Amino acid sequence: MPTRTFFNLPEEKRRNLLNAIRDEFSRCPFAEISINRIVRSAGIPRGSFYQYFSDKRDMLEYLLADYRETMERHALTSLRQSGGDLFRMFLDILDFTYAFVTEEKNNAFFRNVFSDIRVNAEVFHQQASENTFDGFQRALLPYIDTDALDIRDEEDFGDMLGILLTLIGETFARVFFDVSNYEDSRSRYAARLELLKR
Repeated sequence: MPTRTFFNLPEEKRRNLLNAIRDEFSRCPFAEISINRIVRSAGIPRGSFYQYFSDKRDMLEYLLADYRETMERHALTSLRQSGGDLFRMFLDILDFTYAFVTEEKNNAFFRNVFSDIRVNAEVFHQQASENTFDGFQRALLPYIDTDALDIRDEEDFGDMLGILLTLIGETFARVFFDVSNYEDSRSRYAARLELLKR
């Protein structure tokens, strides 16, 4: 993750650097990422870059964590608006992700990241670690209408959330690689959510 120096940068300088990083990740696959192009685009010395990130994998982890936090904020907004409906939240997350990845730059970014299977396996495993899952669960639980769920012991909610995350992960992959069939994928996903809800 970025150093404290990165977070202490003035807002405009930090935004310029992040835009340069996102542009580079949108331009080419992970193996071809050039720190030289990033620093040139951001208008910073190469040496300064290493005061902010240790390497390009560090940049990728930050970008993915930033997306995950954005999605978590969206999930909490959905729960507040729906009165704690967990299943509605999962449908809203899919719609949010679809809108996000169909933006040209975001789509190119994710295609380039997913194109490298090794990066995919290592970085995404880290993003989906048990600590991340536990944090996500703790953040959501106070906003969920648990009276609407048949939760019988402490492990039920975590197990149910795990099943729902697996289902949405599978649907994300289907939508991401074939956005033209979004309505069909969404309809099938909504039907599966209804089945689990019952």
